[in-house]
Amino acid sequence: MTTTPMTTAGLSAAATAYLAAVHAPGVSAQRVEWISDVKPAAAHKGRTLTKRTQCAVMTGVEYANLSENVERETGALPWGEWAAYPYIITHKGTEYARLYVVDGTITTMYAVDGAPVDRDTFLSYLTPSQREAKRPTGGTITVKIKNLAVVR
Repeated sequence: MTTTPMTTAGLSAAATAYLAAVHAPGVSAQRVEWISDVKPAAAHKGRTLTKRTQCAVMTGVEYANLSENVERETGALPWGEWAAYPYIITHKGTEYARLYVVDGTITTMYAVDGAPVDRDTFLSYLTPSQREAKRPTGGTITVKIKNLAVVR
């Protein structure tokens, strides 16, 4: 099977490396990990809050032929534009990986000032509105490419 090379013109080195790791004919299964720095509540200013998230994902997923996904994962993007369809989205100068999470595979480790903590302790450093944020358990997500630590 011959595939058309994916263009990387205009992509950062990190996005080009990500694309090289995941681009395959059809759907590709990967294990990814990303690191996010989280802004603490004002009372905890100066603390460094970090989340390390891992999950199994599929990349290159096309939803156009799935009637149950009409107006969800298909159609126009709600924000940003495609830089390398269907792998990378750009928005306001930031590159994002478009990932479809395998249900139930997300695990997150939390740290405060570099020391591991449980989720409840981590949440205690956040504002009330941040504590209520929804955590995805599956479906389509976007992750800043600069935060991706591992693609296997």
